[in-house]
Amino acid sequence: MTNEYGQQQPYPGQQPGYGQQPGQPGYGYPPQTPPGGQPVYAGQPYPQGAPGYGQMPIEKPGTITGAAVLAFIQAGITLITTIIITMGLINASSVTGGLGEGYAVMIAQFLGVVLLIVGSVQLLNGSSRGLFLVATGLEVVIALYWAIRFGSAINAGGIGAIENFRNSLIVIALGYAVLPVIALILGAGSGVGRYIQAKQGR
Repeated sequence: MTNEYGQQQPYPGQQPGYGQQPGQPGYGYPPQTPPGGQPVYAGQPYPQGAPGYGQMPIEKPGTITGAAVLAFIQAGITLITTIIITMGLINASSVTGGLGEGYAVMIAQFLGVVLLIVGSVQLLNGSSRGLFLVATGLEVVIALYWAIRFGSAINAGGIGAIENFRNSLIVIALGYAVLPVIALILGAGSGVGRYIQAKQGR
């Protein structure tokens, strides 16, 4: 059934064909671009994804925790020995003079306690390790001082009991350096350095 222009009209009840739908471009033609706008069906780039939730947290090396724990223990031991030295100096000052060396050691040990605590906190926070390394190094020097002092101050005179006592004191003094040496090695590790650099670079 055709109209006056020769176009075929659909029969009554017949659905329109699968031709071009109103408002839709044909399959074989590119989409039309409206003036001043984007193509209707032009392919748009996919979004790059939702923004992240910030940088991933930096994992703290276990050596930092281990070094800090050893330093805190060493600080407690040093504080106890410093209190003992202080009490001994107070009692000895009323009897004799020339205790300048003893007071110098007492001040050095007290300073070591403070540096160990502050340096360990800085190390755990990842802000710095310089103070921690200085503190542990100072503890090693103090331990060596006591070992030399015990070895030179006590004259055994060939008496076995005194020699054994002197040697025991030297061993104790050297044992005083075990914890700070281990903490110093752990704190000076490359993994600790990379962690601190990463924390400071954020």
